[in-house]
Amino acid sequence: MQLVSVVVSCYNQKDYIVECLDSILSQEVDFLYELIISDDCSTDGTQKALQDYRYINDSKVNLLLRTENVGAAANYHGLHKMAKGDIVFHFDGDDVMLPGKLQKQFDVFVGYPDVNIVMHKAIYFSDDGQYYSETQFPDKPVNELFFFGLSELARWGTIAVHGSYAYRRSSRKAMIDREFMEWFFAMDSLIGGGRGVFLNKAYVKYRCNANGASYLSSRNGKIKAYNLYFSDVCEYFDDDKSLRKDLYANFLVTALAMCKSVRTLPWSVACFLFKNVKYFRPKIFIETFKVRVKVGPKESIR
Repeated sequence: MQLVSVVVSCYNQKDYIVECLDSILSQEVDFLYELIISDDCSTDGTQKALQDYRYINDSKVNLLLRTENVGAAANYHGLHKMAKGDIVFHFDGDDVMLPGKLQKQFDVFVGYPDVNIVMHKAIYFSDDGQYYSETQFPDKPVNELFFFGLSELARWGTIAVHGSYAYRRSSRKAMIDREFMEWFFAMDSLIGGGRGVFLNKAYVKYRCNANGASYLSSRNGKIKAYNLYFSDVCEYFDDDKSLRKDLYANFLVTALAMCKSVRTLPWSVACFLFKNVKYFRPKIFIETFKVRVKVGPKESIR
């Protein structure tokens, strides 16, 4: 029997954390799992809400309540290091898990021993109910499972929200202490071999308020997220020459998205594109662009 860990990272999510945890504990599964929540020294009462929740569900909830704010990256790393499961599910404290998520992803790992990472579609929604939009599938919607490899992920980049990721713990090798985007570790799970799977169904509701606390809720936050992502791409670009054509297409499509989103482009990004233009391949670029357009929500509010 494989061990499973569900890890939840949170910060200042008092109004959402109970709904999040309820959606996890209400999952119907045929396996046992540990649930670990790490709060990054919230100041809004989230820790009190977590303590109350653990009192009611004592045997099912493991808490790490930080007394100092360490930042999202360090909180994430510390949380994932605590996971003991062979399969690890990541979730954010303001999102909602939809029925069937844990069982479906677990079944894929059991059925396909060479699969190291499984992700799926999401439903973007806002607290006021005015926004509700489902993300799309990277392929023609005829199959429930879409298999992909390292080169595809390298060129496509981010194709799923954080709360959709589950991975084999044995597939993660990278050790970094900087901030990052989730795609960095998705790549890490495939660097040593194996395949990924994208499920053609939404199993998470991703909270997306126009004025929320995430990176994408402000112009400066978006710029930070783009720069983190460029750093992730560059790290793999430097390390693996065989992926450079794919990563260049990923980098270029992301640069165009940044120009459209925040109306600016760092000089270092332009220099990278010019310096490495020999890796540009129109066919790969077109495929990357089409996939990135496909996997986003039908409508966007930010």
